[in-house]
Amino acid sequence: MSHNSIRTRLKDHIRKRKHVNSAFARRLTGMTLCVSMAAIMLSTIVCAYALRSVHNEAEKDSINFGMEAAAKSKVALRDSFSDNVKNTVSDKAKIAGEKFYIYTEDTEYLAIYAEEILSEPGQFTKRNVVWGEGIPMGYDAMFLTLCDDSVDYDEKNQAKAEYLANIEDICRSITGRHPEITALYIATEEGLMLSYDENVSSTEQGVTHTKYYDFKNTGWYQLGKESSEPIFTKRYKDGFGRGDVLTCVAPFHNKNGAYSGCVAMDIRAESIFNNIVGKGINETDLAILMDEKGTILAETGRVYAEDEPRMTIESGQYPGLYGLNEVLVKKEKTDALFSTDPETHEEYLLAYSDIDYVNLRLVIQSPLSSVLGPIDSIESEINQNTQLMNRTIETTIESMLLTCFLLFFILSIVSAYVAGKVSYNLSEPLKILSGDMKKISLGNFGHRTLVDTNDEIGSLAVSFNNMAESLDKYQADMKEAVSREEHTAMELSLATDIQAHMLPVNFSEFTKGQNFDLYATMTPAKEVAGDFYDFFRIDDDNIVLVMADVSGKGIPAALFMMISKILIKTNALTDRSPSELFRVVNDQLCDNNKEDMFVTAWLARIDLKTGKVTAVNAGHEFPALKEPKSSFGLMQDVHGLPLGVFEGLKYEEYDFYLKEGASLFTYTDGVPESTDADDRQFGTDRMLEALNKDPDAVPVELLKTLKDNIDRFVGESEQFDDITMLGFCYRGNCTDKDELQDTVG
Repeated sequence: MSHNSIRTRLKDHIRKRKHVNSAFARRLTGMTLCVSMAAIMLSTIVCAYALRSVHNEAEKDSINFGMEAAAKSKVALRDSFSDNVKNTVSDKAKIAGEKFYIYTEDTEYLAIYAEEILSEPGQFTKRNVVWGEGIPMGYDAMFLTLCDDSVDYDEKNQAKAEYLANIEDICRSITGRHPEITALYIATEEGLMLSYDENVSSTEQGVTHTKYYDFKNTGWYQLGKESSEPIFTKRYKDGFGRGDVLTCVAPFHNKNGAYSGCVAMDIRAESIFNNIVGKGINETDLAILMDEKGTILAETGRVYAEDEPRMTIESGQYPGLYGLNEVLVKKEKTDALFSTDPETHEEYLLAYSDIDYVNLRLVIQSPLSSVLGPIDSIESEINQNTQLMNRTIETTIESMLLTCFLLFFILSIVSAYVAGKVSYNLSEPLKILSGDMKKISLGNFGHRTLVDTNDEIGSLAVSFNNMAESLDKYQADMKEAVSREEHTAMELSLATDIQAHMLPVNFSEFTKGQNFDLYATMTPAKEVAGDFYDFFRIDDDNIVLVMADVSGKGIPAALFMMISKILIKTNALTDRSPSELFRVVNDQLCDNNKEDMFVTAWLARIDLKTGKVTAVNAGHEFPALKEPKSSFGLMQDVHGLPLGVFEGLKYEEYDFYLKEGASLFTYTDGVPESTDADDRQFGTDRMLEALNKDPDAVPVELLKTLKDNIDRFVGESEQFDDITMLGFCYRGNCTDKDELQDTVG
């Protein structure tokens, strides 16, 4: 072919390629222009419709906004109001509690002082006391009252009363600081009661009937006798005419710690209750004081007397406080709740707080109308702003429609120009990338694109190269990973075979012609297991059974299992006893045990002639034993620590005898700890139930029945631990081989 012919064909190819590219550019330009125009037109229509919708819905939305704002404001004010009132009632309760604490301190101080007087009377001087049918007018010392006429007011009791009268000065100081205290008195187990009452000196006729008073049967004295610390009585009517009082009682004791009496302080209920419900309360609020049974003791402006009709929540005699029942049953010390009066539909806040040292609860009822009133004015302002906003929206809609039509014309011209420029710049790099993608799809992961532009297509080209590089690396990594997995699988398969061949399975050969039957199984949770069993002869008359469970899973547990099995069998073939055998194996396993692995194990040496079993347990599961014509049950045998934990451990062996027809079953923790889908364990109870379905079955059937029960219990759940079992049945001492064969058959 001539040189001119080649040039001609090359020019034709270039011309056709340019024609294809220009056709693509024209299609892209036209499509872009159409899409732009359609988008502008659609945007204009949507904008006009949206503005008109805004105009029509503005008033409705504004009203909804106002209502929502008002509702949120009400919620915020309710929460703030609730916190403020709750803080107020909490502060008042704390102040009242501190006042009651001061009373307990003063009473306890008097009790301590009384103990000091009784323990060291020689350190004090006798004080004058009076005892008689009445206290004369103007008498300002302590007066004595006896419990009843059986009390002998001899020299000893008189001296004790005169010594105890030394508390008079302290009583005077206390009443001087607390005018609400009506009286202070001290009562003893001997029947003496000394009273300090400043009101006596101001009484025109004195006080009568003070010679005897059965105080030992009063509630305050019994309360003080039963308590080990200062305590308050409930409100009650005082026996000496002092009105309604609360009494703070503190016990005192002799040198030997025995109860000697108590000190009591009477506090005027009206005074202390008025102080709690009367101070620091807003005019619109109502403070209520009630006890734990719901009895109303006082409210703002009024204290209910003890002899008045009982004002309780349940009685219905206390109108207007709907919600107090809910306050009464609440367990929190301080809280608040909202309640609505069903008659007036007035909503109230009920905030409460418990007062320390007394079983009283302070409640403040506050109407919500006092704080929600300003919300109405806010709603009116929102409505006015809504009307103004509607007028503004109408003007804005007209202006925006005119602007949209103008923008439509300008954007149409600009879109046509920009689309033509952009379409060509997009088409060529995309075509190159398309060809590069085909090469990658054919498996040429080493190919890289040469597109290099400063736009999204350039970023796409960089991502394309990164993808190709990742695919190339992924292909190499996959080959290496597959090779490693195949090698690992081959090694695990080999380890499984090795481990399986280490466990004896020659059950028929081992038991043939013998006076026992034996069978064992091991079901690993993984490719290799940490459990193992073993059985072997040490002489003609003795065999050894072994059941063990190595800590951990997988290859490390399997290796430790092999070592443990070899060490146990090697040492069992010597003359060592089972306990000595475990001691030696434990020391051997502890030697250079850097991974801190251990193995629980149970070993039994059985004398086939006598049926004697000598066993030792190193932290393993309890074996199960079935006596002849009986059922399986767990043997609570002696446990030692697992092998390999601490060097130098000693193990204790134990003996028992197998009678003809007795069976022995041992296992690893994979049996009772098999778990179903609900995370319940199979347990030893289900294990024994399965064994006892046919307790006289031969070991192979016995183990099969138990495994079937485990599988049904576990269901589809994954096995997480190895399951190993061994059954042994003793046929008795049969020396004649024919007799033995008949027994086995």
